[in-house]
Amino acid sequence: MTAVMVTAADRANAAIEAVLATQYRREAAVVLDSPPGAGKTGVVERLAVQGAAILGERVMVVTLTNEQAYDIARRLGAGFPRVPIHMMVSKELEIPEAIVAIPSLTIVESTQHLPQGPMIVIGNAAKWSWLDAHQPIAELQIVDEAYQLPDFQFLQIAGLAHRHALIGDPGQIAPVIQTELERWRSDLAGPHVPAPGALLARHPGIRRLALPVSRRLVQDTVSFIQPAFYPNLPFEALTPTRAMGYIVPGIMPTDLPLDAPTRGQSLSMIELPALMAGDVDREMAGCMVATIRRVLHRQAYVVEPNGERVRVTPAMIGVACAQVAQVAAVRERLWPDLNAILVETANRFQGLERPLMFVQHPLSGRADATAFHLDAGRLCVMLSRHSVACWIFGREGIASQLRRYAPIGDRALGIDADPEFEGWRSSENLLDQLSRHNRVYQIPAGLR
Repeated sequence: MTAVMVTAADRANAAIEAVLATQYRREAAVVLDSPPGAGKTGVVERLAVQGAAILGERVMVVTLTNEQAYDIARRLGAGFPRVPIHMMVSKELEIPEAIVAIPSLTIVESTQHLPQGPMIVIGNAAKWSWLDAHQPIAELQIVDEAYQLPDFQFLQIAGLAHRHALIGDPGQIAPVIQTELERWRSDLAGPHVPAPGALLARHPGIRRLALPVSRRLVQDTVSFIQPAFYPNLPFEALTPTRAMGYIVPGIMPTDLPLDAPTRGQSLSMIELPALMAGDVDREMAGCMVATIRRVLHRQAYVVEPNGERVRVTPAMIGVACAQVAQVAAVRERLWPDLNAILVETANRFQGLERPLMFVQHPLSGRADATAFHLDAGRLCVMLSRHSVACWIFGREGIASQLRRYAPIGDRALGIDADPEFEGWRSSENLLDQLSRHNRVYQIPAGLR
């Protein structure tokens, strides 16, 4: 009997087929968990096109932001130019010209402007929640980035469709709720809970699927990220490795960690001497910018699958920080020729990627370890935006800091989840792995 080799690509395709099959069976709801870079937006596209063009249904796509709606419209317009799509927007919204110019896209402002029969209509959750609709307007509702949508917002729009597909990354930052939540702390399906979790709590029989392959991350990164942030979601990388190199050899102190990707280390840490710097570490910001300039000065390149060497440009580089003030500290040190580098908070980096990422560890230079800085989703987002290499910058002593400031264990009755402990466990797991695999590189202070 001949053994059949099942590849990562085969497993990825089988998972997508399983999701698409739920719509042929007209299942009332399905939750799809996706690791970083697994192609969940591609699944959104396929579900939408299958529903409208093959099953002859009315499909509504829900996003969290207008930018996400624009992205889906662009992808549908380019990948399925013969499938008409509509975008539901407010009257005051200024839509980019590139979006308006999509030949297959029609902009609408109310349900009265939608066509009869099969269709695809895209809009953000806030716009959908203002519709004055007393009955469903679609057979299928697809929610993109569903784990960022709190349940109270989902319930405002759930009645607009007969069936629902909630797709998202369970490791991302939880929804931000700006109100007192004490009365719902023991409610598994509370209004503050991410929509997929609340839906599964109310209806445990709902089918829950998962994408098993990351198309963005290489296997080296997955071996660190998966056990630290996705202990209940096993996945692998579609691409074992992506090569990177430099034309100019390295001789400076920072060149050893910068050369790490050439040795197959896609994730490593650059550690500065211990210092209680507070929220804004100006020396750290200067070190990050100097390191980026060194990468460009050494004429770094990445190797495409076809063997072509692509020179690294500022537009291929991203910098992620936990706080806005840290973002500002990095930005003000960038010279004009580096303006194309994307410097943002973890929240704003969700859904984005860059070949090379430089990350400031949220716990670096702090005397405490608060729930904000321990948030597992925040660190997970920062460490999963790269496709080639990522360098974590931090002050010496983060590991001992975690041991000193163990979680207080503030638990709610009937709730198994403990976000603070999960963040503490994730951070400790990651730092322990980096240390055991010799991925922590110490450099002297004062680097500019």
